[in-house]
Amino acid sequence: RFSAEVHMSSRAIVFWFASFLSCSLLSNALDNGLSPQPPMGWNTYNYFRRNYNEETIYQITDAMIASGMKDVGYEYVNIDGGWWAGVGTGHAVRNASGYLEYDKKKFPNGMNALSEYIHKRSLKFGMYTDAGKHFCNRDQNASEGHEMKDAELFASWDADYVKVDACGTTEKPEVLMSKWRNALNATGRPMVFSNCLNGCTFVPDEWKPWCANYSNLWRTCEDINATWVSVMTNLDSIVGKGCYGAPDRWNNPDMLEVGNGNLTDVESRAHFSLWCVTSSPLIAGNDLRNMSDVVKSILTNKAAIAINQEYAGNAGDRLFKDGPIEVWHKPLLRNEHAVVLLNRGDAASVTITVPFSKFNISEGVKCCVGDVWTSMIETMKSNVTRHVGPHDAAFLRIAACP
Repeated sequence: RFSAEVHMSSRAIVFWFASFLSCSLLSNALDNGLSPQPPMGWNTYNYFRRNYNEETIYQITDAMIASGMKDVGYEYVNIDGGWWAGVGTGHAVRNASGYLEYDKKKFPNGMNALSEYIHKRSLKFGMYTDAGKHFCNRDQNASEGHEMKDAELFASWDADYVKVDACGTTEKPEVLMSKWRNALNATGRPMVFSNCLNGCTFVPDEWKPWCANYSNLWRTCEDINATWVSVMTNLDSIVGKGCYGAPDRWNNPDMLEVGNGNLTDVESRAHFSLWCVTSSPLIAGNDLRNMSDVVKSILTNKAAIAINQEYAGNAGDRLFKDGPIEVWHKPLLRNEHAVVLLNRGDAASVTITVPFSKFNISEGVKCCVGDVWTSMIETMKSNVTRHVGPHDAAFLRIAACP
């Protein structure tokens, strides 16, 4: 077994401080009050891709309630790509007035009926489009040049959330996102604005202050998939960017793959822990109708979600890295701290020890350290220690320090 004690280098401290200073660029960030906490909900894409219909959405809505997800804060039921008439033909259908038509075979009762079904259950409805000339499946007639029409359409369906992709764009991202912000605002309907890859990614580092000025959340990387390598790759896209996340403006390393594909339960739990400690949006992407008790317990862990939804000046960031070992930290209210001790490695278990001083806790003091997943609370002095297996993470809340 590999044993390691974590020490913060001066270079890591300088990196953290430089990232903190860059927050000063965000003084004019979007502040529309629509996402004071990271959004929580569900999206069709990760599990269903474009293979869904209104019955799927009705069933998922009911499952969100029956599973207890609504009770712990999940509220958005979001439709991703594939809802438009002409899907897969190479040409999305617009009517004589210029509005996109929905696929009447998939949605025989219409989008307003679907939206009403969701709203009557005190949940919220989300829609999707592409900012470019074509959608990601190459269907032409997407939203570039039709921003106002499409914003009006979503508002007429009583949408509460709009995700705007970037597969077919020809204009500069800043121009398109400005158009979309203005179009959504002009409808008069409050709609959370999710920017998907229109600039603003951190790989390569395209992020600019306008990203926070125009949208409530922005994708930081390419699409996630249900493998450990992909989860780690997307996590890497927000290293050093914790200061960018704040109420109404959140880093988004993409939707959750908890319960999907080849991810083990251990990997799913680590994935959820890391999205929580970085204030990333919690948009589930699995089949809520058919999830295991373990997956449900991960997605509905109240202690983890409370950390995700709490904000105290930084969205959460990587504090240290040493080979496969990483320490992620998020400041909490009342001088508390959330910490994830991550073992990215494939084989060896590791012992990770972190001095309290690295969290700005005075040396020699005793603190209550709660394990988010086991609910065990221990009193620890001077440091926190955990044994962490491969592809696993310990998720801790440090509190009640003198």
